[in-house]
Amino acid sequence: MTLFNVQPARRIASGFHPDPTICETPQGTYLMVNSSFEYFPGLPVFESEDGEHWRKIGDAMNRPEQFPYETMDNSQGIYAPTLRWHDGTYYLIVTNVNKGNMILTTEDPHAGWSDPIWVDGWPGIDPSLFFDDDGTAYICGNEGGEPDENGEREPAGIYLSKIDVNTGTVLTKRKRICGGITGSNPEGPHMYKRGDTYYLMWAEGGTESGHMENIARSSSPEGPYEMYPGNPLITNRSTHLTLQAIGHCDCAHFGDDRTLMVFHGTRNNDEYPAQGWVGREPYAVWFDWKDGWPELADQSYDCDLNGHGDSLESDVEWITPGIDVDRQYVVSSGRAVATSTTNNVTIAVHAAAQSFDLAHGAPMIGTRQTDLRFEFGATLADARALTLGEAGVAVYANSRHYLTIAVRASDANGLIRVKATAHNAGLATVVGTVAVPASAKLRLVVRGDESGYDFAVANTSAFAGGEQLLGHVPGKLLSFTNAGGFTGILLGVYAHGSGDVTFANVRYDV
Repeated sequence: MTLFNVQPARRIASGFHPDPTICETPQGTYLMVNSSFEYFPGLPVFESEDGEHWRKIGDAMNRPEQFPYETMDNSQGIYAPTLRWHDGTYYLIVTNVNKGNMILTTEDPHAGWSDPIWVDGWPGIDPSLFFDDDGTAYICGNEGGEPDENGEREPAGIYLSKIDVNTGTVLTKRKRICGGITGSNPEGPHMYKRGDTYYLMWAEGGTESGHMENIARSSSPEGPYEMYPGNPLITNRSTHLTLQAIGHCDCAHFGDDRTLMVFHGTRNNDEYPAQGWVGREPYAVWFDWKDGWPELADQSYDCDLNGHGDSLESDVEWITPGIDVDRQYVVSSGRAVATSTTNNVTIAVHAAAQSFDLAHGAPMIGTRQTDLRFEFGATLADARALTLGEAGVAVYANSRHYLTIAVRASDANGLIRVKATAHNAGLATVVGTVAVPASAKLRLVVRGDESGYDFAVANTSAFAGGEQLLGHVPGKLLSFTNAGGFTGILLGVYAHGSGDVTFANVRYDV
């Protein structure tokens, strides 16, 4: 890894859209799908005509029957999809870590996707499909996490079998075809063919500071594989670049002179050590070939676009951690039901007796934080509608690391207390508080920058200047190094307790 060969990379979509997979369509356009973990709708689908400018066209997983689980927790759910087209059908293979590996299909990604085809007998995560020239289909992925019938675990590496993609039946015994170059978390494999040569690309080093991407080649899908002498292809480890943890690549135009490659990475601030909390975001670059290998070696990348509107920073999509099976949340705009991508909406919440964990249903509804600098606000027209508990705005990394600015049900004196609180692995710290009349119409506001989050409550009749600042929380509290997990930050509203609460003018601005 070096700072002497840094190249720009174009961000495709802002906010947490990890584990990108791409596919060229028969029409010459491109599709990208991303991991969604516990969030629903899941598996967001993007489309591009040139590989640079993208738009969202839907979600491959938008029906509860596509996302079965008995229990759900943060950073569980849907892992690392692979999208491929073959003989008129798009195949999307992915792991539901709470259920197993599955395949969704469609002939038209704009028109919705099938129910899951479950892959029996294939353990592990990050499954990938490869269709050879003769139509033979292969599945590859990393080792399974559970012991086999002899009580032994599979060694770390990439495994391969033939598969019937129409039934999910694994046809041949799993074969370990690659152990990686370090043995540290080889995962996210993709197989390609260029001429008569088969190529295997995979991520390694963990999807953190040591993340990298490697490649090997062979005359047969089953190997043996020759390692590229220039591995790793890409990595930003041991650099001070804004973009970190790059890897988990996928490619289109693999057989051509120039290949389109996507990968994910995290944007960090300039603290020491640097901190990031927005999530793993997808980037796109093109590379050339030389002597049968990508003309990449120890390549570093940094952000080409940062807040200029071409990376979907202003896109809003209302999603929930887990599925809102009890229909607690209704998003509307005026009289009409809003689309999932509408900003400045009204959200009605039927409060439930729950916390921020996922054991009793979706704990909130929100939109991805897409930039470090933003403002998110919601107007609580009548706090008296909450008869028990609390309601407000949340900045949510996971159920043990989140921030709230909230009101509690009014007391006997007709007052309500607005309180900003930071929750850090079970430790709750009051950031600031103020009491106002229960009849007050309040706007709860959170603003972000490179250092973290500021909270305020607005009411023109209650506060001089119309706004009361409640305090600041360092962003590192929600950073990957502290909060952990594989996602990013959700900005949204919630009501825990009882009553029907309406949030008006719920708006996200960057």
